[in-house]
Amino acid sequence: MGDTDSPDFNKARGFLIGYSLVVALLWFFGADLTQFKLMGNEIYLKENIRHVWIVIAAINFYLLLRFYQRLSHRSLRFDEHMHATLDRVLLKVCKFSYRSKAFKYAASIVEKQDDGKLIKLNMNGYLNYRDHLEREMGRDEYSPTGPWDYSYPNRVKITFILGGEFIKEGAIIKSSGGMSYDATPNRTLYAFSIVYAFLKGAMGLAWFTDNIWPLMFGSLSTGIAVYKWWQIHHLFRHSYQSAFNQVLFLL
Repeated sequence: MGDTDSPDFNKARGFLIGYSLVVALLWFFGADLTQFKLMGNEIYLKENIRHVWIVIAAINFYLLLRFYQRLSHRSLRFDEHMHATLDRVLLKVCKFSYRSKAFKYAASIVEKQDDGKLIKLNMNGYLNYRDHLEREMGRDEYSPTGPWDYSYPNRVKITFILGGEFIKEGAIIKSSGGMSYDATPNRTLYAFSIVYAFLKGAMGLAWFTDNIWPLMFGSLSTGIAVYKWWQIHHLFRHSYQSAFNQVLFLL
């Protein structure tokens, strides 16, 4: 197989994507696979023609497997860039979802302290696990190595620093902080944020196209080839059975 069996990750990905693309194009355009050119020579298939697609599927699956074997550790999980995207999405989604509750919380504190009436709220949040990761990373062999070592609910705990504008005795007072509001989004909101971050990251980051897309495309093209083989094989068997029944009828 030559370079096809190279341990280089980029070559394995290139072979898989290239071959899968050819398979998809052959299927889409209904190519005649009974003849093709090999090294400038016309090749005509005469035996087992109806099994050509299953051979194509086997080769595609082999390239898919070789690519999968060359994926590095955690390649199929969010990398640092994807986790950073998820952080931003979580903060944005939770800021929108908890704004009403945070406003009521801040307004009640302002009222208790007789600081006037809250008329505008500013929220700046941060994820608590980032502080923990910065403190603990690299301490010993059991320390976290990155965001992927945190799971729900520790992964999603957020602290919002609250500020805003208050009105007291006709005067408007501005405050940039002084209050905090802790929020832990539920699993549904967390799942929504993961999907949102996945779609956002798939468009703007290389993690998806480097690791996930080749697997998806390779699996799809392999499935297409298997389906085409089944379709042709089923049609062949049906035609053979019909011819056999006609012969029996004539006899």
